[in-house]
Amino acid sequence: MNKPIALIIEDDRDVLALFRHVLDIAGYHTEIVLNGKEAMERLEASQPDIVLLDLQLPGMSGIEILTRMRADDRMRNIPVVVITAYAPYAASLPVEPDLLLLKPVDINQLSNLVQRLQVTQGAMKEPVHDKVTGLYTLPFFILRLTFSLERIKQSEFRRFGVLFADVAQVNELKRKIHIDDLNRFLHALADQFKVALRPTDTMAWSPRDEYFLTLIEEIPAPEVPLRIASRARDSMKKFLEDHDYGLGLRANVGVLLCDSGYEDTQQIMRDIEIARSYLREGLYTNPSIFDRDMLKKK
Repeated sequence: MNKPIALIIEDDRDVLALFRHVLDIAGYHTEIVLNGKEAMERLEASQPDIVLLDLQLPGMSGIEILTRMRADDRMRNIPVVVITAYAPYAASLPVEPDLLLLKPVDINQLSNLVQRLQVTQGAMKEPVHDKVTGLYTLPFFILRLTFSLERIKQSEFRRFGVLFADVAQVNELKRKIHIDDLNRFLHALADQFKVALRPTDTMAWSPRDEYFLTLIEEIPAPEVPLRIASRARDSMKKFLEDHDYGLGLRANVGVLLCDSGYEDTQQIMRDIEIARSYLREGLYTNPSIFDRDMLKKK
């Protein structure tokens, strides 16, 4: 079956009908489970591409299902959209879903989410880790980015950041060393990139454009993104100084702050490319923080 699979775990048949209708139109094959215990058995036996999960279920609660999924290596990367009518439950979840929707669910909101996910369906079938760096693949990162964007669209006052880091001289390095040595270099550089971040962060490598990415989901204070970017730059800088190959290697690091004004992930990735080019050209200090309005003015 070529269609991506959506598992809907919900015991309200009216809500079920709504979800199934939207997902069917979007090209998903939908499977429905009404009981939490049966849902857990289904998840242990198969791997859907996305799960829509109610929190209050007979047999086993949605909270326990989500907790078990996040603790299981095989299931932890399956996107989970939690649906609940009880906001206090949502605020006290022991682990975070990819997205939270409060009942009654807005049909337009759900449709918009599904449309955004259509662009990233490939990430649901491909391996989620890059072979060279061990980080997440770019398609999987875009999938996570889709959920982050949908979250801030529910609250126009929230923002998240996308940190990016690249070594402008990688093409020169390719001509100088063997491919096996280059892959070892990139893997070790990825390890240095990870040192500055939290193990739970979504960190990725784009092999086509040759740069690192990570999501900064929460920005508790304005200075936090710059502090994280400085840590990443300094960690990579020491490694590059020790493995320079006479090229003057350096890491350019920046953060794009994303708000609800972004229509889709393509716009975010396009702005990241613009910000990367500004850093390569030396138009901004390294690291720098960018946002949508700032890049528009250029």
